[in-house]
Amino acid sequence: MGALQPGLPNPAMLPKDWPLLIVDLKDCFFTIALHPRDTRREAHSMFHQNAKGLHREFQISMEEAQAIVRACPICSHHN
Repeated sequence: MGALQPGLPNPAMLPKDWPLLIVDLKDCFFTIALHPRDTRREAHSMFHQNAKGLHREFQISMEEAQAIVRACPICSHHN
């Protein structure tokens, strides 16, 4: 077993005959659902969609889509 983490119980302090389960957290993963208003910005940050694509996919105004693209430090160099 690796180093103990602060805040977790020390296995040496468990009462005798109590079951002990050790979980390797590096094998666990989960996702947190995004709030619907954040999906547009997150989609652009992952796939770098252009404003027209954001406008079509998320049914947002063209001005809002252009603002998302302009706020991206990578895409703003290409416009």
